[in-house]
Amino acid sequence: MTSPAAGSRYHLLTLTGHPPTAAARLVRAVRSGATTPTVLVDVTAAGDLDVQALGALARLSMLLRSTGGGVVLVGASPVARQLTARTGTAWLLPAHRDVEAAVAALPASGRPWTVTELAPGCNGALPQPAEGN
Repeated sequence: MTSPAAGSRYHLLTLTGHPPTAAARLVRAVRSGATTPTVLVDVTAAGDLDVQALGALARLSMLLRSTGGGVVLVGASPVARQLTARTGTAWLLPAHRDVEAAVAALPASGRPWTVTELAPGCNGALPQPAEGN
């Protein structure tokens, strides 16, 4: 998905079922197929997140942060937000009430995955180095 306002790219994934199992599946899927560094995880359909599920998501967030992204929780319950605060993972797993709020909170700079238009007249070709250089 693409945020039309900021031009950023992100994945929106839904966490369903038993949170620890679902989080582990999600982590494997992202590691093997993520094409963007930011993953929004909709947790509204999951049961209450526990320490094991948050641990898996926090580790994934650390991995994605190395590429300029991270994991953002969407629809986290007050219990899940308190758990991230108590475990010290709130900075790794910022939480927002809905997708729109999460997308709006994405930083405007520092993301390696942005849409870039080519300069007019270059016809899709990269500039060639001058001879002799």
